[in-house]
Amino acid sequence: MAQTGRLFSNRNFVLLFSGQSLSSIGTNVYSFALLWDMKVLTQNAFLMSLVGLGWALPQVLFGPVAGVVVDRFSKRWIMLLSDAVRFFLVVIVTFLSYVHSLNAWEMIMMAFLSNTVATVFNPAAGTLTPLIVTEDQLPNANGLQQAAGPASMILGPAISAGLIAYAGVTAAFLLNALTFFISVASLLFMTLQEPAIHKKPITTHHIFAEMKEGVMAIKGIKLLVVLFPVAFLLNFMFAPTDLYIIQYVTEILHGNQVLVGEMNAVFAVGMLLGAVLVGFIGRFLRAGFLVGGGILTSTLMIAMMVLYPQRMFDLICMFVGGFGMSVVNVTIMTLLQQVVEKPVMGRVFALLNTMFGAAMPLGMLIGGIAASLFNVRIILGITGLIGVLLAMLTLSFRTIRETKHLTMSAN
Repeated sequence: MAQTGRLFSNRNFVLLFSGQSLSSIGTNVYSFALLWDMKVLTQNAFLMSLVGLGWALPQVLFGPVAGVVVDRFSKRWIMLLSDAVRFFLVVIVTFLSYVHSLNAWEMIMMAFLSNTVATVFNPAAGTLTPLIVTEDQLPNANGLQQAAGPASMILGPAISAGLIAYAGVTAAFLLNALTFFISVASLLFMTLQEPAIHKKPITTHHIFAEMKEGVMAIKGIKLLVVLFPVAFLLNFMFAPTDLYIIQYVTEILHGNQVLVGEMNAVFAVGMLLGAVLVGFIGRFLRAGFLVGGGILTSTLMIAMMVLYPQRMFDLICMFVGGFGMSVVNVTIMTLLQQVVEKPVMGRVFALLNTMFGAAMPLGMLIGGIAASLFNVRIILGITGLIGVLLAMLTLSFRTIRETKHLTMSAN
């Protein structure tokens, strides 16, 4: 608690956290509204899937180069300019929606452009936090920032649905533009001195050389070498989880969209609680056990829920699974910020995002085919069991078991 109180006395962290939390809510409002408007305008599931592809593809295409950009320039200004560009993109969408000129291909293009900008924003955000808080405050800072994610997952779609129902989809787009404006303002008011950057010539040779430095940095961290194949497989297997949950609720539990919303909400609440408590738990357990135990917990819940398909039991499983997943995410983020050298941190984050992100479209494709051919209860059960085996394999590695405690102060 003392660490959290000290964080909120840190002006730079308060500005960063508040601005990004609001823009995260706005992004979820926008994402829901964009998909809903696509559904209303086209009634075409394929075109709706192209919006998702527009969101996912930029990270795969531009992620490695984005890391080079982040390590060459001021992280704060990269974030500020990225949010400013996204503000103007959303303003364009809002205007087109207001004059009833927004069509399907414009929505797909705007999704692609917005997430292209996000490919530099996200690694910059990951590297800025260690520059504004002390190392012993990182677990708490990452916990609070991770908590904003599930909180926005709960609030964003609910706010968006309310705005669409009472004021129209244009109002939802406008709200997202406003949150980006607030985020830009919060970044402008931050005051920090970033480390000096040795700038190299901007040539193809130097860009590829710097990308190689990021790859070598990843290869030099034993923890990442061990975790990478596990994380890649987990991303691949669990990419279609939203699709599986919809089918499970409708086909096995015979529920409707309300129960789907409840399942997603309790998962997000579990993530929120895990993000808040991971700093405290990290005082007593090594970080490696937090990672392996979190994977085991979340995947075991998936396997268990299909054994007893009952609403309340499954909601509990989703809550515990969300808690475990959040513990994994916060722990890995904190470890990376503590062990990766700051001059290459942007490239490392961008490369990892790209490699893990590449698993998701493939997982969605194969998962969609599997869901159309087999009973979803069997698919979820097998997915959960494979996840449990991966968690046990993770914990069997000495590198994982001996990974240090998250760095915390005694206060």
